[in-house]
Amino acid sequence: MAIYVSNADSVPKCQHWAILKFQTIHIPGDERSRTNPGHGYGPSTETTCSYVAYMNEQEWVVEVQKLASRAFPSDDFIAIKVIPATITTKVSVSVS
Repeated sequence: MAIYVSNADSVPKCQHWAILKFQTIHIPGDERSRTNPGHGYGPSTETTCSYVAYMNEQEWVVEVQKLASRAFPSDDFIAIKVIPATITTKVSVSVS
């Protein structure tokens, strides 16, 4: 089952497989920027990245194969195996 990650808390904390999908979005800008250059909001392009996690390697492989065999394959995704790091914090206090 795919896990669509929307924030840091939804990333699985154990080893898993993932697909990072990249997309470019063009934002045309508002009317003022076209009729009065220097005013309003001009056009821009933004790149987004979505993270889809898989706990089952075979499900991940099937999805990677689907993405790679599209009619117009592109390099808009990357498939990865994830081993999350364990972070520990040590606090010490000394009084002189």
